[in-house]
Amino acid sequence: MKNEAVKIKEGLFYDERSAGGIVFKEEKGKIYWLLVKTISSYKTKKENKGPVYKFPKGHLKPGEFLKQAALREVEEEGRVKANVLTKIGSNNYILWDAENRKKIIKKVTFFLMEYVGQSNLKYYDSEIVLERDWYTFEEASEKLEYDSEKVLLRKAKIRLESLMRK
Repeated sequence: MKNEAVKIKEGLFYDERSAGGIVFKEEKGKIYWLLVKTISSYKTKKENKGPVYKFPKGHLKPGEFLKQAALREVEEEGRVKANVLTKIGSNNYILWDAENRKKIIKKVTFFLMEYVGQSNLKYYDSEIVLERDWYTFEEASEKLEYDSEKVLLRKAKIRLESLMRK
């Protein structure tokens, strides 16, 4: 679906579909959230000048479903295995593809995931992952580059608290 534009409201088109994970783990009674620090080949409207902290996410491969892609991307970028608990929401990103000199509208669907264990799966992408680490909610909220991902982190925290009460 990567090369196939999908029409959405207001005359916009999705040029790309992606999926990602908001992964948590519990350690000594505290919850930690996984972030990756990357350098991307794309520029956002803000034109990031350097590395950014974000959730692991990436493109769907042909025939791949959203959950499958999210789990794969979390394992590739985050080097962790996780279980999907629930869908949290979707974000639209507007990127500038300098190589092809065009705007790209990318829809990314995020899932709340629970950490299962480490992975050594090799990662090959144009986006460079500089580091992977776990942060408290407050630390993650401060480090995340995109406000839309901060909103998703709050949603994930609320949803996780709700699931833990059951």
